[in-house]
Amino acid sequence: MVLPLFNTVLLDVTVLLCCVACLMTFTKMSVTHPATIYLLFHGLFSTARAIAILNGATTLFSWKGAIPVSESEIARSLMLADLALIAMTSAWILAAHLTARPSAMKRDAKPRRLRPELLKPVAIVCILVGCAAMLLWSKLPGISTPLISAGQNSNWIVIPQTWVGLSLLALIYWYGFRPGLLIGLAGYFAWVIYQANFRFRLLITLILLMQIYLDRRGRSWPGMSGISVFVISALLFFPLKGIGQQLQAGQGAGEVLENARTEIASVFTGDHPDQTILDQFASALTLADARGQLYWGLTYAGLLTVAIPRQWWPEKPGLTEYEHQISTSDRPMADTGMVVTMLGEFYLNFAYPGVVIMSFAVAYFTGVWFDAAYRAGYLSLMHFTYLLVACNLIQVYRDGLISLFVFTVINMFPLVLLVALHVCMRRKRTLYTQAIIETPRVRQPMT
Repeated sequence: MVLPLFNTVLLDVTVLLCCVACLMTFTKMSVTHPATIYLLFHGLFSTARAIAILNGATTLFSWKGAIPVSESEIARSLMLADLALIAMTSAWILAAHLTARPSAMKRDAKPRRLRPELLKPVAIVCILVGCAAMLLWSKLPGISTPLISAGQNSNWIVIPQTWVGLSLLALIYWYGFRPGLLIGLAGYFAWVIYQANFRFRLLITLILLMQIYLDRRGRSWPGMSGISVFVISALLFFPLKGIGQQLQAGQGAGEVLENARTEIASVFTGDHPDQTILDQFASALTLADARGQLYWGLTYAGLLTVAIPRQWWPEKPGLTEYEHQISTSDRPMADTGMVVTMLGEFYLNFAYPGVVIMSFAVAYFTGVWFDAAYRAGYLSLMHFTYLLVACNLIQVYRDGLISLFVFTVINMFPLVLLVALHVCMRRKRTLYTQAIIETPRVRQPMT
């Protein structure tokens, strides 16, 4: 039974507040905890969106020839999102309770440490490769077309262009916020903005940068200045694509600012296209029901062929081939580049039980990993690897579990390569006269 949207929103707000209270009480919440990102995601793209629809915001597919998402569909998806939130909250609390046991702490007595003799050469090589890719294939001011146009749309060409920023982050992680590294990173950010279509790469980089900054100072939460910077960056995310396109077209600063102001204003009314995540989830549920057949994990089959360049196999199935299968002419989700969300992905594969069970599993796994990472200490490989995943969780919650592989392993290849080298090489003998977790300027272990 689906409640009226108004009642559903009241229930959702109550559930959200209760989950926040429980997590703050029974877990060691921080900005890097997986629950923090999910609470923000749920609040901004589920709760706030439903409230905006109640206040008259237009639902998805409200154009000629399409079937608009109805309020009953929104209410159903919101109730399912609340059910998942309850399951995930329970899992995070359970993980915090179990990992607080003495037996769990003993397992991490000697964590593997990061090794600068590996980090520095990997970063330098990837910076050189990244600079070459940027110069040859990216869009640069004053140059109308890339120097080499062949293959410029291939991910094998696009992904190395971001290696400069990722490698600088690795150096900042170890050496700190040195002026030279910050200047290089600022230049990289300017280049990303100019590209127009790298918004999520910029957002994820900023999240990781914030996590590194706070962890190096042993802080769980940013101060008011940090929150202000984060809010401004989040608002600028919405018009960022248009800003890059206008800069490439040579438009003046006045036009760029006016377009940004208009898009940001639409965010506050809930009408920006990027805020329709709940609508897309609702549509995916309806389309899945219409198809009448579960996928049983086949939505992840695209990972088997993801490494094969499309130039070699033009008919290669896409990572979201299932979206083409469920889409219809009046709900063209695939053709318009929409997402089914992580919860929608669970529903497509395993129906209602899958949403609850898979949500619980994801939350429990990330909660246990969070605790282990902070017991191991900032200089440990465990901690470094966890942050690579944590900064990408916003993408996972939005796009589905398949993004955990795509955005972490593929898009952050230099950092994943660094992790792989540490794992493959023999553990370095280290005298643990002082626990890594007690290293100055890093967060203390959870008790």
